[in-house]
Amino acid sequence: MQAGGEDVAVELESRLLKEKGHDVQVLAFDNSSIRGLFPKIKSALNSFYNFSSAKKLAFVIRQFQPDIIHVHNIFFVASASVLFVARRHRIPVVLTLHNYRLICANALLLRNNKVCELCVQKKFPLAGIRYRCYRNSMTQSALVTGITGIHKLLHTWKNKVTVFIALNEFSRMKLLHSSLRLPENKMVTKPNFIPDCGEGRLPRENFFLFAGRFVNEKGIHVLLKAFACMPENKIIICGDGPEKKFLEQLYSACTNIVFTGQEEKTRVQELMKLCKAFICPSIWYEGAPLTIIEAFAAGTPVIASRLGSMAESIQDGFNGLHFTAGDAEDLQNKVKLLLQLTEASDQLYKNARQTYLDKYHPDVHYYSIMKIYQTALARYV
Repeated sequence: MQAGGEDVAVELESRLLKEKGHDVQVLAFDNSSIRGLFPKIKSALNSFYNFSSAKKLAFVIRQFQPDIIHVHNIFFVASASVLFVARRHRIPVVLTLHNYRLICANALLLRNNKVCELCVQKKFPLAGIRYRCYRNSMTQSALVTGITGIHKLLHTWKNKVTVFIALNEFSRMKLLHSSLRLPENKMVTKPNFIPDCGEGRLPRENFFLFAGRFVNEKGIHVLLKAFACMPENKIIICGDGPEKKFLEQLYSACTNIVFTGQEEKTRVQELMKLCKAFICPSIWYEGAPLTIIEAFAAGTPVIASRLGSMAESIQDGFNGLHFTAGDAEDLQNKVKLLLQLTEASDQLYKNARQTYLDKYHPDVHYYSIMKIYQTALARYV
């Protein structure tokens, strides 16, 4: 199974800290153990406060004696119990919010392939239950809503976390102005990063690139619809997912659309250095797609939906182009515009690379994370 962006971010960050001479211990809680009826019932009860997870963390604290605890995900096995344990041991907690789970049952702020913010201001958002937003299940949606809602009432998020990290300014503001009611000085912005994979050479080959999961929120259907009407422009599509076979069959007659399946990371990086541009057609706000950072590292401009964090990280006309989310015709227009711009000048490629060096390089990330840790340690009482 391919590691998700959150798992990759944790692995990269822990490796970076170790390389800089810090002692790091990763404590992982595995949700794959939740299978079968009785384990699911037990897990549902433990999701509010898991005594086993609390005991496990307490043991690690006694053995490792950390100065700070950095949490990346508490759902479901870890639970908010880890925050209570850290508090009892007087250890500051930094919590990275990789998505919108604390204010949205499905964590995406997306419903029926459209942005949805019905639950953002509600402590117990019944809409998420009514619309079965988590795994199309009313029961499971109620569970997620109950977990986040009860801990809002208990002020767990506000009182047990020292500093929250949002991956971009857009999500920071969205979370600040939500039912979480967090103090502004508790929420900081720090994007993910990747190691420097090197810059691609110019001129580029005559193809565009998409890499990601074949799921609705990634906008893959918008991308395919656009390129089906542009037979003169080639798109290479790397990835897998529940809709892959259906979409391959649907667009089998389009010789300019090439499905490669799941590729090794090194192969995707190679394609990033060769393509005209990377395309990110997501129809949800996105957190901080590592693929966009990988594109910038390769000096590759990005054509992305004018939505959420994508509209923030990609400066229209500087290191890429925006198109209207869900609009295949507008995407076609921006593909043609990028070809015109890059034929006239290499500036988009240069700007993309500089964006990586300025914002997403490991050295930049290390400075940012250490500043956050120092703030958390100084603030903790």
